[in-house]
Parts: sequence; structure tokens; C-alpha cells
Amino acid sequence: MSEKLKWPLFAVGFLLILFIMAELLFRYLFPMISPFDERIAVRYAAPYTMFSTFDYGTKEKEKAQGQIRIMMLGGSTVAYGNPPLPVYVERELHRRGIHGVRVLNYGVISQNSSQELAHLVFHILDSEPDLVVMYDGGNDIMDPLLYDPRPGYPFNFLAYENNVLFKDVKEYPWAALMAYGSEMFRHLFRGYFFEKFGNFSALRMAADYGETSWSEKVAEIYAGNLAKAARICSTYDVGYVAVFQPIIFYKRQAVSDVEKNILAGWPETEAKIVGPYTHDVRTRILRHISKEQKRFSFEFHDLSGIFAGSTEPVFTDYIHINDASNRKIATTICDHLMDTVARRANKQH
Repeated sequence: MSEKLKWPLFAVGFLLILFIMAELLFRYLFPMISPFDERIAVRYAAPYTMFSTFDYGTKEKEKAQGQIRIMMLGGSTVAYGNPPLPVYVERELHRRGIHGVRVLNYGVISQNSSQELAHLVFHILDSEPDLVVMYDGGNDIMDPLLYDPRPGYPFNFLAYENNVLFKDVKEYPWAALMAYGSEMFRHLFRGYFFEKFGNFSALRMAADYGETSWSEKVAEIYAGNLAKAARICSTYDVGYVAVFQPIIFYKRQAVSDVEKNILAGWPETEAKIVGPYTHDVRTRILRHISKEQKRFSFEFHDLSGIFAGSTEPVFTDYIHINDASNRKIATTICDHLMDTVARRANKQH
């Protein structure tokens, strides 16, 4: 072998060995699912409702005689807890003497009001609910700020719609997909893959991210979904109550280290707008709700400011709350449910 070829081949071989060693190091010591898994958690989607665990065509058992069945919809603030919010609501109603009531947990992680609307149609109405309670608003407000920027879109939808099976040959990202097969490249070039496979910046630009029109659309979609759910429930002769939930930005004072760290830990771009945005969009939501109620009256309760003046620790992240605060939310919801539950009980007798 000539000297001219010997050293280039040696260099190529050396670099190849280094790459294999580095790849094995990353693959076994720092395994990663995708470049989305820090900013946007990877989950596996179902049709219509995205992350629902409820199978299509299944429904609750037939109601016992005299039972009042309340279905509670929402995101992870309904689905999870110790115990979850629906359990607290049921316990509180029992404590107040309404013993025939069951509160069923139909919360789904990351669900927004658009998905709840689908969930209502595909899962809830076949199970003979007497009353539907939607406890939400936080995901509708925060998801466009942090994740897929398009108002009303499901959490992380940008990761699901960018399907290479539908790409034209000229658009097929063969180089990026080859590089994506390397665990090391996934770590070192996270930002590149995030943009290449998610089009994040382009979607923000197209959605008018940070503009008044964007906030207005977030508010309009949310209020419209609550109104649509009310009309659907009315058609099925099902009671309906919508509850607008709190988030940390509606609390005037962060009193615990946890709350202070939450507020201090925002990515720089979002940190510049999160405070003004969340307060502005809440004002717009309440205005749109008022408009919708003039077209079709439905029961709506704004609990977004329930912890505004609290000097106690409340939030464990920007949307989830501690156990004591969850009990307070449940008690307040029950205050608003008493008349509605009484009417449904009288209707059964």
C-alpha cells in the first residue's frame, strides 16, 4: 500500500473506531428516546383524544337504582393526585349527605378542551352521565406557549403529524434520518433534530406566536369548546358545569422554594412573555365565555384566581397543586354543584 493511501485510511479507521466507541458510550450510558423528550414528553397517541386510555366502544356498568353519576373531565390535574380531584369531590358530596353520587375520573394527561370535547362524544355520553364537569383551561393556555404553538392543537401534535411516510422524495430527510440513528448525534444535535422533525420555529411564526391575535385565538377556542360541550350535554339531557382552573401565574406571591424555582426556571424566550400572556388570555377567555353564555346559557365557574392571595404553598409545578389545595378546589366545586346535583336527584324521583 502506498504511503499516500496509508495515512488517510489510518485516519478514517481511527475516526471510525472513535465514533463506534462514543456511540456505544451514549447508547448504553445515556439512552434517549427522541430529541423531544426533555421539552416535549414522548407518549403514544390514540385517535381523537390522543392520550386517552379508554377503549372505544366500552362504557361504564349500568347505573344502580337512584345513583347520580358525575363524569369529571380534564387533564392530569383531574387524572392524577393523592387521591385525584374526583375522589375528593365525591367524598365531599357524601359528607354533605348526597350518598348516591358517584364521581368518575375521566381525566387524561395533557388533555385540552378540544380533546375533552371529543372525549365527551366518544367515551362519556354512552355511560349514562347525569352530570358532566369539565375542570380545565390550564393546558389550553400553557400548551401553545411551551409546546405546539397552534391554539387548540393537542399537546405535542407537531411530533405526530410530521410523518416521513407522506413526504415527497425531494422532501424526504434521508440525511437527518441517517444521523438520527446515532444516539450520540441525538444528544449532541438535539436542537437540529427538534427543528428538522418538528418545524417548531416555523410553526410559531405561522401561528403569530406572542401576538395579540394568537392570544385571542387561544381564548376563543377554549370558550367555544366549553359552549359546544354545554350544547351537546343539553341535547342528551345531561347536566353540565365548566370550571376554569388556576395556574401559578394567577398567584400573586410565590411563598415556597418550589414555587420560586418554578417561576425562575422558564426558558428565556417564554419567560419574557409568560406573565403578560397568561393574564391577558385569561381576560380574553372570560370575555368570550360571557359572549357564549348570551348565545346559550351554561354554568361556568372561574376558579383561576382562587389562590391569588394565598400565603401558603400551593403549586408543585405551573399547573399541579398540592393535596391541601386540591381539597380546597374540591370543596369549592361542591359548593357550586349542590343545586345542580339536587335538581338531578329530584328528577330521578
